[in-house]
Amino acid sequence: MGEQKRSDAPNATMYVSLGNRMHIVDGLGSYIGFHKDWYFRDAHGRSLSAASQKRFKRLKSIYSTQVRIGSNEAKYRALRTLNHVSKLLMLNEQVRDRTAYLYKKVVSESSKVTNNILLMAVCLLMAVREFKDGAPITLEEIANVFEKCGHRVSVRSIVREALRLKSMMGYAPEIRKPRDYVPRVLSMLMNNQRVIGKVRLRGWDSKVYESTLRDKIFEILELIPASKRGGRNPFIFTVSAAYAGDRVIANEYGKRTVLTQKLTSIATQVAEYSIRDHFGMMKKLIRPVEKAA
Repeated sequence: MGEQKRSDAPNATMYVSLGNRMHIVDGLGSYIGFHKDWYFRDAHGRSLSAASQKRFKRLKSIYSTQVRIGSNEAKYRALRTLNHVSKLLMLNEQVRDRTAYLYKKVVSESSKVTNNILLMAVCLLMAVREFKDGAPITLEEIANVFEKCGHRVSVRSIVREALRLKSMMGYAPEIRKPRDYVPRVLSMLMNNQRVIGKVRLRGWDSKVYESTLRDKIFEILELIPASKRGGRNPFIFTVSAAYAGDRVIANEYGKRTVLTQKLTSIATQVAEYSIRDHFGMMKKLIRPVEKAA
């Protein structure tokens, strides 16, 4: 609360018709009672008669199924899936609404949409990329959560659809940078009880260690430009930078390291061999930093 809006943050506030919301298919106008309310009262709170109850229940049912959905059944199912996916990924409402806005924009401008669910996955990817470290979700996680919801969506199909969308309409997800994943990687490490235990065992205050490690991760990422990084996965690269940063910190402060490759792997759910491979490339570039310390 009270946080100033960042200048580079996307604006998720959209002006829509009265009674219309971005993340669901709505009709125009007021609702009859609450969304799941099937017992009706008048303006003074008194119960309606049995005949009126039956009439309004029928009207509410017709409104909810035919007027709200009508010929938009595919859009309704796609937006319903978005709501489910957003809960599983624990995304905030701004990211969800931005995804719905992008989806509706593409649908309105495209003459033909062959797969609404796949298009929704691409729009979700574009939204989380726009919010940068405010929504550090990976492409693999998006594909996995759509599969958990029963949809045949893969990383390859999302990338293929994103390229098709770019060539057809000019929309394309922004490339994620490793620094966008720093808050998430730190959160995963500092919420692991084994990591916290080792931090205290090494004589660190957990908040001081977290702040020191954050600064060191950013320092290491600055040392390795995109040309050196190549096509490496940015999330795994950030995890490996955290492992490397812990080693540099231990060298600077004369303490034993907190993180091992196995512990880092368990805390972040990244394979040990991936951390080992990325660190093998990093250590040649961070060695001057260790010597200077």
